[in-house]
Amino acid sequence: MSPEPIPASTAAELLFIRGAPSDRICWIDVEDGFTPPRFIIQGTASFLPYVPEIASRSKQLWLDHRDGPMRLELRRAPIVNYLADADVYEVALRKADLIARQVARPVFNAPAAVQATRRDLASQSLDGLPGVQMPRTVRAPAPDRATLVAAIMAQRLNFPLLIRPTGTHGGVGMVKVDTAADLEQAAVRFGEGEVYVTEFADFADSDGLYRKHRLVVVGEHIFLRHVIIGETWLLHAERRAADTGIEEQAALARFDETTSPLIRPAVMAIARALGLDYFGIDCSIRPDGRVLVFEANACMNILLNSAPSPNMWDAPIAATLEALRRLLDAPGRWRTQAA
Repeated sequence: MSPEPIPASTAAELLFIRGAPSDRICWIDVEDGFTPPRFIIQGTASFLPYVPEIASRSKQLWLDHRDGPMRLELRRAPIVNYLADADVYEVALRKADLIARQVARPVFNAPAAVQATRRDLASQSLDGLPGVQMPRTVRAPAPDRATLVAAIMAQRLNFPLLIRPTGTHGGVGMVKVDTAADLEQAAVRFGEGEVYVTEFADFADSDGLYRKHRLVVVGEHIFLRHVIIGETWLLHAERRAADTGIEEQAALARFDETTSPLIRPAVMAIARALGLDYFGIDCSIRPDGRVLVFEANACMNILLNSAPSPNMWDAPIAATLEALRRLLDAPGRWRTQAA
């Protein structure tokens, strides 16, 4: 894939890169019978609805799902990459990376950085950073059970294991396998491509509850989006334990003064290793201040507040959005500058 040279010309304010998922699948959301449907593409950075002004000062470039040469003539402008899932946009990200290298201007969430957030690659680059732990993850073929089992055994992974399809989030299609014998009955989705296999790290606290923090990094700023507290290791909003709102609100209130200084060196080490400008980290903050990372990438849903206002999440979302707007307005502060 060798794109045509991009000639220098008068710069548009921003070049905003979007793309087609490799599987060409999008969702259609119909609110009622009289409103045109919305087309929802998964795996993006998800901030565009909250900063609509960026569209008015950008030239949008859509990249397709096919490998092959590109014939483009683009103005040299700072680039905002909206492709956020390394698996969903495998082909489009390769094209976006070529464009970014040739345009040679600052890049927000550089495509090469997003490519490196694949779960297996992130576990290699983040685990072992000062104050950071990320369980080992490998990417394995899963056309059938025998092939997957052989791949897992060859990697000498430690049980229990979490197995999930690539390109999925929120526990979709994920199974926990406690022993090697359990692999023979595990309800893995075979024949749908490769899977991620992760060594499970139990993160129950001393009271038996599990706490999953979602941190947000915007440039050099760190925010706490939420804390989900539950009775099981597989946590999402619907699995919050009863009567945990007071604890979560307290965690949000003390974050800037107490928690953020404690974990800042580890989180900034993650940010430098990944090279992303705007991304989320799902993690457990351990009693000794270590950050146990479950995933870190740019495709987390951060700015959506589905609960009626006022609520405890209004303030961190507003602060995150303000920091994001300021960063988007300052290409000179983006992590990837012109080569």
